Amino acid sequence: MIVGWIRDSGHDKREQAERVDAERTRLEREKRGECVKLLRLARDFRVLVENTCDARGAELTAYAKQVRQSAADISGQADQVGFMLLAAEDAASALAAEVGRLTAVIADDGNRTLGASLLSPDFNRFDRRLATFKAAAQAALGYAGAPVAEAAPEPGSAELLPG
Repeated sequence: MIVGWIRDSGHDKREQAERVDAERTRLEREKRGECVKLLRLARDFRVLVENTCDARGAELTAYAKQVRQSAADISGQADQVGFMLLAAEDAASALAAEVGRLTAVIADDGNRTLGASLLSPDFNRFDRRLATFKAAAQAALGYAGAPVAEAAPEPGSAELLPG
């Protein structure tokens, strides 16, 4: 009888370990999915801003609304990533802040009053923030050989930015 109890106890422990491992795998997959979603939203945002800069008149106003909504989506997704993957929170927040800066230029009515197309913004900071987030997410998720984001001075600014 004791041998059967020990055997059942070992079986229960293995089942519990398997359940814990499955849950860990599910959470890692969910974290990775949320990071990939933020990357996709950010890349779509970049294209949307470029398309907005090519637009004129009423089309420009419609694109500006889409840009604002896209920025809100990115900000929310960055918050989600920050709560799920603390190690990538700063990079996600920095990316969302840069999206906000670009959105402010597009959304400014003064830039759209004459109905002319907008000048395309400089995406260098955006691209660096995107790359920094990707590297931070990969490192936080434990990808072997993930690049490590380093601080680099922003041209024309005393602020230190990752990547």
